[in-house]
Amino acid sequence: MIKLKGMPNSIVRCVVPEDMPSSEFPSAFCEILEKGGNLLQNAKLIMDFGGRALSGDAIFRLLSDFVWPSGVCVAAWITYDASSQDVLKRAGFHISEPSAGANPASTLVLNRSLRSGQRVEHRGDVIISGHVNDGAEIIASGSITILGRLSGLVHAGYEGDESAAVVARYMEALQVRIGGKIGSLGKDAQWWGRHVIVSVRDDAVLIEYWPVVKGGNIKEGD
Repeated sequence: MIKLKGMPNSIVRCVVPEDMPSSEFPSAFCEILEKGGNLLQNAKLIMDFGGRALSGDAIFRLLSDFVWPSGVCVAAWITYDASSQDVLKRAGFHISEPSAGANPASTLVLNRSLRSGQRVEHRGDVIISGHVNDGAEIIASGSITILGRLSGLVHAGYEGDESAAVVARYMEALQVRIGGKIGSLGKDAQWWGRHVIVSVRDDAVLIEYWPVVKGGNIKEGD
């Protein structure tokens, strides 16, 4: 079932379940228009599709069947499918979470894992409670924290902020980018699969155990 959630700054979030068949879209959005059409008039809306892929045809149908008839202003189209993001970008749509008030750089917290082919772009810090699998990507202007396994590509401080950091509970990525620096990593390193923090110090990418422990000794699973 599609859900509408109120958010700060008079924004409404329209959450479409990832497992909802696209064939149910017409009836589901029609029901929203019938029950809450007046409330949506001139409202700011975030269309949140999670990890669902969206084709150009699907986006056009959503515009013609729901967005235009409802009179809403779509502030952002959220999907973590990289190819869908590219389609939305080419169409001129915003694909990032809107800024929160006067603070343009907020923290994005995602309670999910990212699969291959999924991508997150955010102006601010990003925290992922799950895994970032090989083939997935995170691009953030701030720091990136992965509470699961990091196997994909991450770029922290993409606007040039080399004070940003990458924190991973289980580091299994071959490359990490911070600002304009790239760190190439190896599977034979002693911290592979361990808890690490990656930062830039003295103009070089530095990898340390996380939390930092005296002498660099840490046990797997601590």
